[in-house]
Amino acid sequence: MRSIAKSADGSVEYFSDDRFMYARKGGELYKLAVFDNNFFKLRLYNGVPILEIDGLRMHLVKDFKTPLDYSKADVKKLGVETGDTVLDTCTGLGYTAIEASLAAEKVVTCEISRAVLALAEWNPWSKKLFKNKKIEIIKGDISEEIKKMDDVSFDAIIHDPPRFSKAGELYSLAFYRELHRCLKHTGKLFHYVGSVGKGRGRSIPDEVTKRLVEAGFREVEYDKRLQSLFCKK
Repeated sequence: MRSIAKSADGSVEYFSDDRFMYARKGGELYKLAVFDNNFFKLRLYNGVPILEIDGLRMHLVKDFKTPLDYSKADVKKLGVETGDTVLDTCTGLGYTAIEASLAAEKVVTCEISRAVLALAEWNPWSKKLFKNKKIEIIKGDISEEIKKMDDVSFDAIIHDPPRFSKAGELYSLAFYRELHRCLKHTGKLFHYVGSVGKGRGRSIPDEVTKRLVEAGFREVEYDKRLQSLFCKK
């Protein structure tokens, strides 16, 4: 186990081994892992924590040095601009919300899992998620919370959900219609879809593209490196 970081005030020291991250605070050592219906944990990847749920990595790191680089690429491709209001549908560790806030006027981000938010609060790389006044965190189910949001209220939406088998409702036509409703005219959508399904007689990107078009989106483009779809209202 090796020391990797300290909190700004020096009250917490972080450690890592090959499987877990740990935090020492007040003389106590805490493993940064929790069971809440599923097993959630932080693990170091090239010097930056990533989230794993039931052993599955929640970050795309292929072709990227760290998950921070992936978030930078997403926000750049989406074209978030100064003054934009952005919706980040699934907070996770907050890396993408933090990156979007560098340009945006406001970022609204939603997270359903108490366990994920608890780990994010321990994660030193997620501190800006909770301290940046431009970021608003909604604790709840985005498939329900979005119904409460105003029409044409976002310049850009970042939709990076769990895989289809874990959260099928976030890939539904009904949900895409809500995203479309909340986007401003000519607003932009980023939608991570992954690569699951290739070579198995189906294509998740193709299926999602059809539903996005039916929901009213246009100019749908698949980015192979980001394993994501980009489109406009």
